[in-house]
Amino acid sequence: MKTLKLVFPPIGARIMKSAIAVGLCMLVYFVRTLLPIGNGIPFYGALAALWCIQPYNDTTKNNAVQRSMGTLIGAVYGLLFLLLFRLIDVTVPMIVYISASAVIIPVIYTTVVLNKRSASFFSCVVFLSIALTHSFDSDPYLFVLNRVIDTFIGIIIGVAVNDFRLPIKHDTDNLYVSGIDDVLVSAGRSAAYSKVELNRLIRSGVKFTISTVRTPAVLMDIMKGVELQLPVIVMDGAALYGVKEKRYLETVFLPSDVSSEVEKIIADCGMHCFVNAMLDSTLLIYYGEFRNAAEHELFESCRRSAYRNYISSEYRRKDDKERVLYLTVLADKFSIFMLEGKLRNQLGERIRISISKSEFEGFMYLKIFSPLATKQNMMKKLKEYAKAEDVITFGSIKGQYDVYINDGGGNGTVKRLKKICHINGQDFKEIDME
Repeated sequence: MKTLKLVFPPIGARIMKSAIAVGLCMLVYFVRTLLPIGNGIPFYGALAALWCIQPYNDTTKNNAVQRSMGTLIGAVYGLLFLLLFRLIDVTVPMIVYISASAVIIPVIYTTVVLNKRSASFFSCVVFLSIALTHSFDSDPYLFVLNRVIDTFIGIIIGVAVNDFRLPIKHDTDNLYVSGIDDVLVSAGRSAAYSKVELNRLIRSGVKFTISTVRTPAVLMDIMKGVELQLPVIVMDGAALYGVKEKRYLETVFLPSDVSSEVEKIIADCGMHCFVNAMLDSTLLIYYGEFRNAAEHELFESCRRSAYRNYISSEYRRKDDKERVLYLTVLADKFSIFMLEGKLRNQLGERIRISISKSEFEGFMYLKIFSPLATKQNMMKKLKEYAKAEDVITFGSIKGQYDVYINDGGGNGTVKRLKKICHINGQDFKEIDME
C-alpha cells in the first residue's frame, strides 16, 4: 500500500498577504460599524480580497475586474428582482426561488453580450445572495448597496496588499545563468515557489536564463510555467535555443567525416546510437535497431513529445549536407567506458565526449560533440544576445561556477539568486551563499 507523504513547505508571501488582506477587511468593517451609514457584512469583502491575492500583478488586476463586473451585473439584476417582487407582492418562498433560478439565464447572457464571460460566476453568486436571502427583508435595498460596497472594499484592499512591494532595485546589467538538475530544480521538478519568484525577477528586468545538457524538449517540460525571455544553452553547449523565437539561434555541428567515423566505431562495437541532426531549423533524432531494453524504453517515453522528432535511420539522407549536432549512446557502464577508450584512441581531440548517469539503473549515457561545442563558447554568444556586462553562473560542481550550489538545489537557489541580484552595494562574491 502506497503511503501518503506529506510535504510541509514554508509559509509563503501569498499566504501572509491573504491573512493581512482579510484582517484589513475586518478592520474596515469595525470602522464602518461606528458610522451612521450601515456596516455591511465583512464576509463578502474578505472573499473579494482573497480572490485578488494572486502571484502576479496582472492576474490580480484581471481578477479585480472580473469581480467588479460580476458584482455590478449581479447587483443590478438582484435589485430589479427585489423591485419586481415588491411590486407584485409575492410572499411565497418557493415562487421566489423558482423565479430566481429562471433569472440566472439573463444574468449569464448579459455577461456573454458584454464579453465578460469570466464574470458569469460572480454575477450569479451576487444575484443569488440578494434574491434568495434578502427578498423578504424589511429593507433589502440597503443590503444591495452594502453588498456592492463590501465587494469593492475587498477588491481595493486585495489589490493594494497584493501589489505592495518594498522599493528594491534589481540588477539588470549582468546575465544570470543557472543549471537545472540539483541546482534550479530538485527531484526533477521545479517548485511552485521557484517558478513564481523567477517570473517576478524576469518581469522586473533581471537577465536570467538556463544552461543544460538536456534538449529543449526536456527543458521546456521541466521549466513549464517559467516565463524565460532569453535564449537557453542546450545539449551541453551544442546549441543556443531561442525560447521566444522557438528556433535554434546558434549551433555547432560535428564535421560529417568525423560523425561518420564515430558511427562506424560505435557499430563495430556492436552498439547503437541516436543521431541528433538538424534539417533546416528542426531537430531530428535518427534511430536504428535497439540493442538493449533501456534504449527501447527511452524511445517509447520520448517519441510522443511535441518537441522531438524521431525518424527511423532508413529514411536518413546521410550526405554531405547533413548536419549532426551530437550522437548519443545508451548502454551499460562497461560498454560505455570501453567505447570511450576506443573513441579517444582513434579520434583524439577531434571530438568532445561527455559521460553521465541515466535514469535507467545500470546504464549510462555517452554523447559525442564537436570540440567547439562547449558551454563556455556558447556562453560568450549568449552574453552578446543578452547585451550583458558580465555573466554570473550557478552550478553544483565546485570550482566551476561563480555560485556553488551544494544543498540539492530548488527553492534555496532561487533565494540566493534574489539575494545576489538585489542591488545592495556588495559584490556577489562577498555574499556568503553556503
